[in-house]
Amino acid sequence: MKIEDYVKQKGETTDGKKSVLFFSLFVITNRIETIYNAGMEELTLKQLMLLILVSVSEGETFTRYGQIMGSSRQNIKTLAKALEKKSYVSIKQDANDRRACGIFLTPKTAKHFRDTDDYYTKQILCLFSEFTADEIDLMFTFMPKLLAGIQRMDNNYEQV
Repeated sequence: MKIEDYVKQKGETTDGKKSVLFFSLFVITNRIETIYNAGMEELTLKQLMLLILVSVSEGETFTRYGQIMGSSRQNIKTLAKALEKKSYVSIKQDANDRRACGIFLTPKTAKHFRDTDDYYTKQILCLFSEFTADEIDLMFTFMPKLLAGIQRMDNNYEQV
């Protein structure tokens, strides 16, 4: 069965549409990651997302960044260690809790953001070029609901 046939068949019911949307979200995230990783020389998309998150909320712990990104503490630690090795971040032990470490940006990150801003902006504009402003607004209003659904999935998983 071709993917188009699958989508057409599933698209006949609301539950079928939900299945197609779920499948599509998976494919979309993988494709975006693959495209970004191919276009970036030194950073993966996951590393970039962590840098952006740290720039918004510097000094948080691996655990906290993991909660926000939907990754384990260990995955965040691995990303942070790779970024530290490339001089994008420094990892500092918390003065009050020796088990906790905070992630802090270095000047190299600010330079990277300045040097690559045009590339990232063009990629985002390209991704959303088929959408009207109203469709972007509509999608923007749906994101909290989608994130709430993901949280419910996570809570259900934890209860199993």
